Amino acid sequence: MKKMLYSLFASPDRLLQVMSHGEIQDAIEDGDRILVDADGNTSVNIRCQRVQEDFKRHVDALKRA
Repeated sequence: MKKMLYSLFASPDRLLQVMSHGEIQDAIEDGDRILVDADGNTSVNIRCQRVQEDFKRHVDALKRA
């Protein structure tokens, strides 16, 4: 177990699932929620239905506040 955790954190690319530009395009089309590019920049896929539902839920909560 300790060895597995060490190998995971020793390789941040594997931990974050870094993607190439083509893989990012595929992930957007597949509806993946979070994208990490080769530079380590993260973004949210606004085309993902779950992201849209989360956003709507947060907006509705702010309206009630």
